[in-house]
Amino acid sequence: MITEYDIIQADLPERTASYTPVPHNALISMIKEKLSKNDFEIAKMRYSGNRNTNQIFGVYDIATSDGETNLNIGFRNSYDKTLPVGLVAGASVIVCSNLMFRGEIKVVRKHTKNVFADIDTLLENVIQSAKYEYEQLGEDKERMKLKLLDKRQMAELAGRMFIEERILTANQMSELKREIYHSEFFHDDTLWDFYNHSTHALKKSHPGQIIPNHIRVHDFVMKLA
Repeated sequence: MITEYDIIQADLPERTASYTPVPHNALISMIKEKLSKNDFEIAKMRYSGNRNTNQIFGVYDIATSDGETNLNIGFRNSYDKTLPVGLVAGASVIVCSNLMFRGEIKVVRKHTKNVFADIDTLLENVIQSAKYEYEQLGEDKERMKLKLLDKRQMAELAGRMFIEERILTANQMSELKREIYHSEFFHDDTLWDFYNHSTHALKKSHPGQIIPNHIRVHDFVMKLA
């Protein structure tokens, strides 16, 4: 994990005729301001990034809760032209900070001179849809709790995510196995428990892959619910 200060200190690339970089601090300020205007109170902020923080991921947990999860807003940005600005509304599991994202990440396609207006529009759309996304994730959560799995079924699902779907890395597979047998918070044999074992493993994802990997795991698991 990194701090907001670490992110702000990252070297901003130069603007060109075809490329307008989006400063990390400008994106963060836009998100905070838009959340405030829509009466969303930030309860917790988390950031991660690569070594020189030219690729970052952030998630803001919102003080909207069902007692088990909080609504959240996730975002990403890059200074090396590898990732467009991306935004998504989802949920965070309170006891462990595991993330839940569904649907698709909303992205700004091009870093052109109008990029900030595009971000503002995209951000407004994501925030307006946030409560709906959170409600849908809540329904998905309850469906997962009804599905029982034994260890063999969990092993088969883990293998499919590793080999067929290519979502998990070898290191994440090891982390998933550890969680299945030694999770601090999830000890039952339900699809919801397996989902959290999997999303815990995804905490080791590259910053640019955190959101898409979570979406892929959610889509994969919900086909079984």
